[in-house]
Amino acid sequence: MKEVKIYTIVSDQLSPPITGESFCTDMVRHSDYADLEEKCAALAAENAALKKSEVEFNDYCRHECEDVGDTWVDDFTETPATDAFLSEMRASELDSLAGVAETMLVKFSNQRCSSDMHEVVGWKMVLQQTNNRAAKLREGVAL
Repeated sequence: MKEVKIYTIVSDQLSPPITGESFCTDMVRHSDYADLEEKCAALAAENAALKKSEVEFNDYCRHECEDVGDTWVDDFTETPATDAFLSEMRASELDSLAGVAETMLVKFSNQRCSSDMHEVVGWKMVLQQTNNRAAKLREGVAL
């Protein structure tokens, strides 16, 4: 695995400058950060697949126990970090769609289109819905 090098820079030399935290700020290169995000996404995908297989195995065990008159108690592995990461990934995709909606609304505004024009109303609804759903995902609400 490639080592991520941490760099230190004087805080007020950043753009925009960071004030009040400390004299120096630790940083990583964007390419290293992107690699870390990619690895994190791959781990989250693997964890999601493992959770799915756990549910399938649990269902199988419940069925087998019921066939012989026993009771099966569901016991799932809790993975809050994976769940939070996947929720944030889903929410960030909605943020991207909200950005497209904002861009379209700016274009319509620049063309002085009526705010009750069907396309404008549609993009406003897209913006509102994506923002609401992204917020719910970040709160941990299953959609």
